[in-house]
Amino acid sequence: MSAKIYPDWVQAQKTRGTTIKKVGQNYYLYKHTSKRVPGKKYPQLVDTYIGVITPDGIIRSRKKKLTITEVEVKEYGFSKAVQELCPQDWKKPLGDDWEDILAIIMMKWSPNSYISKERPIRKEEEFHCQFAAQMGSLSRRIYNEHGVTMEELHCLDGIYLVYLEKETVVSKISEDQGKLLGRIQVVLEVC
Repeated sequence: MSAKIYPDWVQAQKTRGTTIKKVGQNYYLYKHTSKRVPGKKYPQLVDTYIGVITPDGIIRSRKKKLTITEVEVKEYGFSKAVQELCPQDWKKPLGDDWEDILAIIMMKWSPNSYISKERPIRKEEEFHCQFAAQMGSLSRRIYNEHGVTMEELHCLDGIYLVYLEKETVVSKISEDQGKLLGRIQVVLEVC
């Protein structure tokens, strides 16, 4: 098998353990390794993209590959909005338990809520309250105080917190979702 001949400026970028591939008129540099695969007689080749080769050098890729096991996605927009809009006159009668009761209610309205990741959720049986009544009361008070219904807020349940290996990001917010967030003055930030 004959070695491929590339222009000098391309060949200058090749080092030990790398390979060059030409696609169309462009040249790309890859890390060239192999790994053992159970059941295979010989090691299997693995090429990892490094960047594009130009006459001025290598333009390295800034993209980081993550395996799916390193990513967790939780509903954020709806839960955060309800949390932020939760009226004081709803919280006060519940005393110190209001956050736990709100967490239980949020898990009923949005079972994939980020709240389940942020804090442990106590069991309903630990409280002496009627959750259906509390849910209705909370809905009415948010509407009376902020002029927004739960149905309107549910358009925000398509906004997610994406937990990556070392950071957390908020998913894309649509124009309609952005308008609603602006109207109710809720900012979705990750601290």
